[in-house]
Amino acid sequence: MNLHPLQQRIISQLEPIPTDLSELTTASVLERSQVRLGKSVTAILRSLRRREPMNWDPWILKDENVYRLFYLRGLEGQTPWWTVSRICGAVSTDLRQWQDLGTVLEADPGNPWESGRILAGCTYKENGLYYLFYPASGQGLDLKNEAIALATSSDGLHWQRYSNHYLVQPPENNLWYGRSNWTGHFHWRDPYIFSDPKTDRYYMFTCASSKTPGNFQGCVGLAVADKIAGPYQLLPPVLSTSTDSAADWPYYHTERPQVIFKDDKYHLFFSCFRMFLNPRWLQKVNSKRITTSSLYWYVSDTITGPFQPACHNESIVAGSEKTGMYGTNLLQVSTEPEKLMPYGWYHRLHTLAVSPTFRATWPSTEELTINLSLKGQAANLEPQSA
Repeated sequence: MNLHPLQQRIISQLEPIPTDLSELTTASVLERSQVRLGKSVTAILRSLRRREPMNWDPWILKDENVYRLFYLRGLEGQTPWWTVSRICGAVSTDLRQWQDLGTVLEADPGNPWESGRILAGCTYKENGLYYLFYPASGQGLDLKNEAIALATSSDGLHWQRYSNHYLVQPPENNLWYGRSNWTGHFHWRDPYIFSDPKTDRYYMFTCASSKTPGNFQGCVGLAVADKIAGPYQLLPPVLSTSTDSAADWPYYHTERPQVIFKDDKYHLFFSCFRMFLNPRWLQKVNSKRITTSSLYWYVSDTITGPFQPACHNESIVAGSEKTGMYGTNLLQVSTEPEKLMPYGWYHRLHTLAVSPTFRATWPSTEELTINLSLKGQAANLEPQSA
């Protein structure tokens, strides 16, 4: 489930190189040559994994002594690559050896709104029952119309849809959330459920688009419920731009949000592909720290925001830009709360990055760093055929 150490080193060296020449409209000949070389090396590495299916967007539930992994699986060669996807699973007791569970949830042809694809979600356990919050979309023109639904399980292995209807989706006339001006995509995916210790309520953070001008409308949406299964009430975004500042807002979208409560503050993390960052913003920041792997970090005193850059007006977790991973989440793997395991997926190769290869240290509120662990060992999961 992770790369060979040599492949990982190659990917980390390639990571600062953009993947798309369209990102380099004013680039030098050398920069364009680097992009072509990076794409060639990536193609070679992909060819070594030709028989393996395409996997991305993992998330993990720590269930006592068991780690329950969920991730998306699709078909290599699709255009766009994300148009076919289903949720697969695996379990482990040590994050190294994994038992593959195959498909746990897939699109339902009988429900038009979720007949096209299943997207990345999150899993929660309460009172012996497992809750899988998953986004989905329809087919054809509805492929870009996303909504969030719920499935439940009594054993964490076999899942049943909670309802034939979705759980949360903003209406077209919602004040805060809407369709992307750039692509027409109705972003409403990647839910992250957070049980707030201060209010005893359940907050759902999502990838969304704000109703603001321009092409960079990426925001982190919010909904709240008194019970985990809902009903959920929509709230304003916790991270968003305004009409006045929209021209310089960095994000076309925000993906794989995660919230961690530490030192009486709420810490929000998310990812964004570099090709979907605002060029105006890139010109104003240290672009060497901005790669597709960069993990964005914001903080707030209240769970409903607004969230601000976490560390000295810096919004990027140190070291994250070099990992080669995308959609990074942080997992508590020891009794030391300042030590975490970052995991995600290698976006250049469409394969999972789930193992103790990386370590994150978080000694204080404003100090969080991701490093390669010299003791990291690759995990082993033999995927089923796609």
